[in-house]
Amino acid sequence: MSMEKNDVEQLFATSSSLSLTERDRHATIHNIPPFLGTNISSSELIMKLTGDVVVAFGVTLGIAPFMSVIDKSIVQRAAGTHTIVESACSSVTSMLQNPKTFVKSPAFLMMWGVYAATYTTANCLKTVLEHQENNVRNEKNQPSHAGVNKFGIFAFTTAVNSATTMMKDQFYAKHFGSKTSSSKVPFISFALWGLRDCLVIGSAFILPEYVCQILKQRTDLEHVTALQISQLTCPVATQVIAGPIQLLGLDFYNRPLADLSYKAATIERIKFQCANFGSIVGARIARIAPAYGIGGVGNTYFREKWRNYLDS
Repeated sequence: MSMEKNDVEQLFATSSSLSLTERDRHATIHNIPPFLGTNISSSELIMKLTGDVVVAFGVTLGIAPFMSVIDKSIVQRAAGTHTIVESACSSVTSMLQNPKTFVKSPAFLMMWGVYAATYTTANCLKTVLEHQENNVRNEKNQPSHAGVNKFGIFAFTTAVNSATTMMKDQFYAKHFGSKTSSSKVPFISFALWGLRDCLVIGSAFILPEYVCQILKQRTDLEHVTALQISQLTCPVATQVIAGPIQLLGLDFYNRPLADLSYKAATIERIKFQCANFGSIVGARIARIAPAYGIGGVGNTYFREKWRNYLDS
């Protein structure tokens, strides 16, 4: 069922005066995810959301330079213009010699924007979900929407990450890829990069919670330690699959292979994957460790610190 514009305005205009049951009923009628029916006007929630945004931008500012260097090296390695080490050394040297120029460069700003937007989306949606679940616990006989809400967080975060990452990938491919390639990125490259993003976001924001519970059940680890281990290992392990997917997307852009038959082109791309698997996956692991491993731990740490400050 589609929802008219005035229905949306009426729903959100009256949400602050409705009980939780009434808000959930309106959300259900209009096919709105439960967490979007939550009253977000409280000062406590606004302060938490403000902290979510500040933490997201602060944490990603610290890791974006490293990720920019690695992403550039992966694109140049796929294009055959540099090795991973040559590209990384060149980028680091340039960054140290002209830090202001690097910080102002589109390559850095786009990278920072991708992860700042991704972490902001995940943080804010989790906070709204926590706020709603607290309200549900205070109400009797209210159904839980935890499963729906977790899928909503995954879907919205993946959508934001994929949209911003594809713009960044297109920029990197055109500026650092093969000079002989077409200026237009093929649809299959975008599709492969979208699949990669789904794997990465799931391993960074959803999977660690489940792995954390398994570790707690099978070991004597405390929750904080189990979660940190999960946040560090899940994104890294996923790169064994995500790395080749990204490389394949770049290969379709750099080498259309239109003059070869389908069978010959497939064999050529498999050979290319085998020849570059180790270096690309290694670079992806080196990139993803700070992006979602260290970044995820830091994000969780500073979010908790902010909440403890608000509660004190």
